[in-house]
Amino acid sequence: MASAPERSPAVTAYALLAVGALHERQRNPTDPDDGMAVVPVSPRELLALLRVFALPRLRQDTDPAHALRWSWWRRHHQHRATACHRRWNEITAAATT
Repeated sequence: MASAPERSPAVTAYALLAVGALHERQRNPTDPDDGMAVVPVSPRELLALLRVFALPRLRQDTDPAHALRWSWWRRHHQHRATACHRRWNEITAAATT
């Protein structure tokens, strides 16, 4: 198990990622009916994007432009799935009452 000084940078980095994700959520609220809306970036995805952009090019196996396109695509489709599930739940709730 890592000692407290060894964990300190990791905890600090995760806290910064969480604050960045929170800032993204407050800056870009999602409208359920917007066709181009995306789910706000999560701390885990923000970390993945930072790894792509922060690592030296020789250590990267992913093109940064591809990482950004993939991130947007995944968050956009996650938003669409959430909206579809919400509509379906409203339909089934109305049918059972």
